[in-house]
Amino acid sequence: MLKYSLLVIAFLLSFSISAQRELQKELDSVTTIKKAQRFIDSKNGRKNKIITFNEEKHKTKLTEELLKLSNGGHKVIKREGENIHYKILEKNEITYYRVSYILLDGKELSISSIESLRPQIIEKHKRGVSFKDLALQYSMDKNRKRGGDSGWFTYGDMLPEFEQQVMNDTHQKDDIFTVNVESNQWYYVVKKTHDKKSIKEIKVLKVVESTR
Repeated sequence: MLKYSLLVIAFLLSFSISAQRELQKELDSVTTIKKAQRFIDSKNGRKNKIITFNEEKHKTKLTEELLKLSNGGHKVIKREGENIHYKILEKNEITYYRVSYILLDGKELSISSIESLRPQIIEKHKRGVSFKDLALQYSMDKNRKRGGDSGWFTYGDMLPEFEQQVMNDTHQKDDIFTVNVESNQWYYVVKKTHDKKSIKEIKVLKVVESTR
């Protein structure tokens, strides 16, 4: 009986090692986003996915470790019942921007009211009222609870009209200015709170391998 049990264990270990080697071989062949998506589509695991890690938005130990890997690098985290594989597909440095803003909704306020209110807001800020307090008082979107802070954003994250007026070199840090997004009837008071910044970003294939 003991001999039989040992044979079964040996067989299972051999099978597991063989499966791991096969997976490693498959992962080695995945070198692009397109190939990674094909790999995901060919598997049944719902946990397999392509993830973007950003050094500013994802301040975790895992992110730090993955950012240190070269393009094509591979990291495995072993847990009970599974191995989690991370394969680096792309490494980039992307220009990000950050502002604070106050949104005035033209669907709820008249244009004349907005044209009157925005200079008042700017004047209050010049007199020493913090932009955060002004955002809490006047802004008409949920971001008011963050004092109007946009967080770091890049091209494609905001409406094109907003990006065209904010993501350029016209304004200096701490400048305060107005932005109109006519397509949505949104009218902004914007403060440039940070200089543009190159931020490291990686695209990673995450694969969960069962070891049971």
